[in-house]
Parts: sequence; structure tokens; C-alpha cells
Amino acid sequence: MDESMLARLEQRLGHVFRDRSLLVTALTHASIADRRLVSNERLEFLGDAVLGLVACEHLFRWLPERLEGELTKVKSHVVSRQTCAEIAGELGLDECILRGKGMGPRSSLPQSVRAAVLEAVIGAIYLDGGLEAARVLLLRMLESRVEQASRTGHQYNYKRVVQQRLTTLGIAPPMYIVLDEEGPGHPKCFEI
Repeated sequence: MDESMLARLEQRLGHVFRDRSLLVTALTHASIADRRLVSNERLEFLGDAVLGLVACEHLFRWLPERLEGELTKVKSHVVSRQTCAEIAGELGLDECILRGKGMGPRSSLPQSVRAAVLEAVIGAIYLDGGLEAARVLLLRMLESRVEQASRTGHQYNYKRVVQQRLTTLGIAPPMYIVLDEEGPGHPKCFEI
């Protein structure tokens, strides 16, 4: 990987790695790694936990009047695959992923791959600079999203909103019937 690309990425992340091999590993997708142990999957596992911890602590402190159920709803939106993929794009991580040829062009990378690389980079920053270094990046990227999610109330789970409303009106929950499915595995679209 090009050193100048890594330096630009470090600048966008706000963290200069003491051990750049952690960053390179975080950017290495399993499709190009010789062995899965040298891919970003273990760092993704760690980064997911760090992301959850930082998000939960921030919500706990920032929204002291909210109950745990409400905090959970906000957290689920803030650390969702969609949000992580968006942040990865904002940071330009999707442009830096080392991946196998079979994955297609960068412009069509699945949301799950973009989200995973963010979590892996979070794990790498945590190992390289500690929790505070990871917290700095995450709060910079999450604060506006936390504010938005805490204001919307339902965190974009429209199905749950409808079901809760029907329950309060004493109406049985709807029955869902799949009429049609389109698209490949993960980004499938359903007609219900």
C-alpha cells in the first residue's frame, strides 16, 4: 500500500499510527489475505466492541434523562451497518480497502464491507493508541448522528412505529406477506 495514501488516511482519521501494520491489516479484506488471520476480521470484531462501548458511554452521559430502552434505540441506529458504511465513505476508507479482484469495483462494494472496514480501523486505532484515541475519532463522527437519532424517536424503524401505534389503538398487529423478492443476498428488496 502506498505510504502517501496511508498518511492521507491517518490525517482524515486524526490518528498517526505508531504501528502502521495495524492500519494495513484493518484495510485488508479476507478476499485478498493469504489466511483469514491476516485479514481485518479480528480487528473488526474488536472495533465493533469499542464502537459499542464508546457509543453507549456517550449516550449514557449525554442523555441522562432517557431510559435504557430509549438509549438502546438510539444506539442501534448510531452503530448500524448503514451508519458505519456512511462514515467509512466519509473517511474515504472504501477507497483504501485491499480486496480481491472478485469483489468488483470500489463503487459497488457492499455496505457490509464498508461498515466492517470502519470497525476494523476502530480496532486498529484502539490497539495503537488506546481507548481515548478511538473515542476521539468516534465522537467526532457520531455526535451529530446521536443528536439526530435522539430527536427522531423511532430511529427509522417504521415497522416498529406502526406496530406500537396499532397496539395503543387496540388493533392486532399486521400480518406480513412477502409478495416478491429482488436482488442478491444482502441488499435484497422485498415487496410486502
